[in-house]
Amino acid sequence: MSVITTRRRVASVLAGVVALASGVSACSSGSSAGGANGRTLTISVSGDPLNLDTANCVPLVFCSVAYDSLIHISPSTGELQPGLATSWAWVDKEHRTFRLTLRQGAKFGDGTPLDGQAAAASLNSYLQAPGPFASLSYPLEKAEAAGSDKVDVQFAEPVSTHYALYLLAGQSGVGYVVGPKSAADRKLLLADTDGIGPYELDPTRTIKSVEYVYVPNRQYHNQDAIKYEKIVLKPVMNPQTRLNSIRSGEVDWALNIAPTDVSAVKQSGASIARGPLGSFASMALIKRANGPLADERVRQALAYATPRHDIATAIFGTDAVPTSSVVADGAEGYNAGDVNQYAYNPEKARQLLAEAGQANGLKIQVLDPSFFDPGSAVGQALKAAYAKVGVTLDLVPSDASPGVVAQQMGNYDAVIMTNGANGLSEVVFTMFRPKGLANPLGVPLDLQLTTLMHEAATAADPQQQEAKMRAVTARLDELVYTVPIASIPTLQAVSSKVANVSEKFWTIEMNPFSPVAAEAWRPAK
Repeated sequence: MSVITTRRRVASVLAGVVALASGVSACSSGSSAGGANGRTLTISVSGDPLNLDTANCVPLVFCSVAYDSLIHISPSTGELQPGLATSWAWVDKEHRTFRLTLRQGAKFGDGTPLDGQAAAASLNSYLQAPGPFASLSYPLEKAEAAGSDKVDVQFAEPVSTHYALYLLAGQSGVGYVVGPKSAADRKLLLADTDGIGPYELDPTRTIKSVEYVYVPNRQYHNQDAIKYEKIVLKPVMNPQTRLNSIRSGEVDWALNIAPTDVSAVKQSGASIARGPLGSFASMALIKRANGPLADERVRQALAYATPRHDIATAIFGTDAVPTSSVVADGAEGYNAGDVNQYAYNPEKARQLLAEAGQANGLKIQVLDPSFFDPGSAVGQALKAAYAKVGVTLDLVPSDASPGVVAQQMGNYDAVIMTNGANGLSEVVFTMFRPKGLANPLGVPLDLQLTTLMHEAATAADPQQQEAKMRAVTARLDELVYTVPIASIPTLQAVSSKVANVSEKFWTIEMNPFSPVAAEAWRPAK
């Protein structure tokens, strides 16, 4: 994930903010369980977490191995299913209070049972956590126990059922339920795990930034889902080293393989799994309150002037999906009719610029962070393309950290970005709402857009909500708050020694540790 990717692990979403330090503590038992079969799963991970607090867990696998979430996302279909919550319903017609009924018999690693108080404490603690993802949980506002086996989750404004479930599915960490002790003192999570999941960290065999060792959780409610006796995560930043490790058989799973390395992976006997909702490349238009970019025609002209097919193939590989829409295929609100809405048309771009009074040329200052755009490849491609329609891009390269980039974005007309591709609600709530990541200047949202969002969120049933969400996407694509380029899948390499791996996964990362035994990875026979 980039500054959201990856959200929003939401990704998805601020993975790049996490890059530096660690902490200390302990609360695991390091015990074994009968469901494992004596095998080890070794993983080469494309990053090292700041610490193991669920609000800092990037890459997500450092927590998904040890935590079940309130809502489960099927990796193979993307369907939102029961997790630690077995059923749910809206309490009010405004869709601001969501009541979850919790799984009976689920226990934390120390034996404490899951109840409404524990679930509420975990959610409220997360919202106050000093990590990059708490802000990505908006509009989640607070939680309250609604009985021994129920918890009410409250939102600051109406949300769709899909997005409420998605937020509670662990994709940004908020859905991972931590134990009451850790909810009261999150320092206990800095170097240990405290959840309800198939595995738990063994601190005695873990070396920060070198190797993280997880063992079966003997308290886990579904021992059949535990397929390994040990999980080993190795942070490896260098993509070539990750490639070499999967080719040599040193590891069983290597995260984030480059498109150019797919052939080498297959030649070694390993397979490639693709995550269509990996990330999304675009140029966010920041200064939309006044000046040239306040004119919708100028923003649409830039969209028409973007040769996204050429850029996507040249920079992101043939797996990338060029699109004119801000919502990727498979995500909430996907509108197939918008994919080619701004098919490359420089003549149309010049016409719109002339109508907007910009026929004599336009200059845009663009922040081009290397974290989002290595080698300024996207920036240079856009600069060359826009010059053909009389638009000059003044590129400002930056090697600053993602946190610094986020602070600087408001100083520029636009920013080259790569964010999580996780659906309409997340795009609006985390990117474009006032003070969202791509709206640091607090430009108000379009009134028609907000009205449509409210109508969609409060529709009578999920099918109606999704249909109305497509109308919201259509309006958002008309507004061009960001110039879409391509949806970029995440590529993962998996050894032939592993069985039950889906060719496509509809989560931010693959989840080998599903609470559903039939979905969990297992050693190949």
